[in-house]
Amino acid sequence: MGAGVLLSYSLTANNDISLVLIVFALLIIATLASMIFANFLYKSISNLEALASKIAKGRTKKRYIKALKEDSGEFGKVATSISEISENLKDKINQIAKQRDQFGSVLDDLGEGIVVTDIEGNITFENDQFSQILNLKNVHGQNIRDLGIKSLGYLYRRSKKRKRADIEFEIELNDKSNRWVLATINQSKTTKEYILVVHDITQLRSLDSMRRDFISNLSHELRTPVSVIRANSETLIDSALEDKKQAKIFAKAILHNAERLTDMVSSLLDLSRIEYGELKLNFEEIDLNAFFENFIESIINLSKKKDIDIKYLPNHKGSANGDFQAIERIMNNLIDNAIKYSEEGSQITISTSNDGDDYIRVTVEDTGEGISPEDQDHIFSRFFRTASARATDNQGSGLGLAIVKHLVNNLNGEVGIESKPKKGSIFWFTIPIF
Repeated sequence: MGAGVLLSYSLTANNDISLVLIVFALLIIATLASMIFANFLYKSISNLEALASKIAKGRTKKRYIKALKEDSGEFGKVATSISEISENLKDKINQIAKQRDQFGSVLDDLGEGIVVTDIEGNITFENDQFSQILNLKNVHGQNIRDLGIKSLGYLYRRSKKRKRADIEFEIELNDKSNRWVLATINQSKTTKEYILVVHDITQLRSLDSMRRDFISNLSHELRTPVSVIRANSETLIDSALEDKKQAKIFAKAILHNAERLTDMVSSLLDLSRIEYGELKLNFEEIDLNAFFENFIESIINLSKKKDIDIKYLPNHKGSANGDFQAIERIMNNLIDNAIKYSEEGSQITISTSNDGDDYIRVTVEDTGEGISPEDQDHIFSRFFRTASARATDNQGSGLGLAIVKHLVNNLNGEVGIESKPKKGSIFWFTIPIF
């Protein structure tokens, strides 16, 4: 009985020891497995963190994103999500950069200068046109009041009170010429920044000046014949009707000035039609040799009045592509001027030559008084007459050469003048080759 109990106790003790050893062995294995797993997990997290850090710093190269997907082990889904976010972010950044470049190109091509300043007037953005229009350099970061243009400083001060203001001012360029500028400034409601836009309105000012000059010149040109017609009419009514000889003189003066008015109005209407494209040209092949032979015959009586010899010197190849009546009117105006301002017994030469492969150049040369360099810049303007022309008895409206210029332009050619005082003038124009 005692031996059985002892044996039973011995077996129980052995079982307890075995169980403890098994548990201890399992605990060691579990600890080792945890350490191995933790080490693997640490490496995965470390790789994930390193690659994510590179991407976060903007280094979104394909190899980093590819490594993020492949080398992140158990965190593959997280890594994939991060890589997708990185790719989407890269696409968005590229899109924004592209839109920014496109917007900048649009601002540069608008033809208007644009500047953005902060609330203190410091320039934070400007396009190229701004510097070009205002003839400035290195304006970025400067204050708008320190650009050396007083009008901009005044405009900025006004905008501080009114939020929006505009002003027109004139600046002097490096070549001593002047430029008119319209500047408008507006404060943004959201960012409180100031947006300044400048426009080059020099051409508009010039056109406005031309309009005023045109009205003034037209009034002056019309006033003279109208005054003569009125004075002669009043004289006829008062007393001259009974004196047939005097009545005839006054009637001729009325007729002459009425013809001047008719010619002027007709020229104005023709010039208006040409400028607005209402004159339809019929382009055809024109043999210039035959044209000038017939043309010289048609004006021979006009040139004989002053004993002026007109010569034609052809030196061109090919036919012209133009409108017959337009070329005839151009030549009529040029020859009429040449005869008016040439001395009796002189010579006028019409010559032709090839101007490159695409044009024929026609020149009309006289031996008159010539035109000064200052007047040459305005000779094709409406109503312009040189001082020497106004001092002579030669009547003219000052519209003939303006019509010549517009007709030549409509023929797709160019027109010009070469002249020196006391040495005659050479008017030239080109016509396309057929």
